[in-house]
Amino acid sequence: MKKIILVCLLTLSVWAADSNVYKVSYNAGVDKVLGNILNKFKAEGLVVVWQLDILEEFKQKGLDKKFGENFNKAGLSAVKTIIVCNGKFGNDIINADSDMMAYCPVRVTLTEKDGVTTVLYVRPSAADKESKAYPSLVELEKKVTMSIEESMKVEK
Repeated sequence: MKKIILVCLLTLSVWAADSNVYKVSYNAGVDKVLGNILNKFKAEGLVVVWQLDILEEFKQKGLDKKFGENFNKAGLSAVKTIIVCNGKFGNDIINADSDMMAYCPVRVTLTEKDGVTTVLYVRPSAADKESKAYPSLVELEKKVTMSIEESMKVEK
């Protein structure tokens, strides 16, 4: 039953074809989704080089007090970002068109609201299709999105 629900969630929310942002939501807390993604990324050779709990960082910087009622009006309970890199893709992109390194390393952001975690990722396929790095960017995007989707198919 859980797998059926997961497939339904994926079907409804994976992509809007005209969007430059990949988006998928899971009926699970941010820590579970993040843990699953981190494990899958590691298994797929996608190295997490940095993590940031954005909402917590904002609070530590006093932005919740500074902005008062205007702080986090979306009511998110978590906003976390990871920066991911893969040496092969990075090297291929540098060699083909170093300006396309704007898409590599990859940034994946997770938000949580009401127990639902949404994973967001700017698609490298939004880059200039004339770039010599475009085929590598598309391959990188497929690897990242597949890893995200596969990460939640495993019960942890």
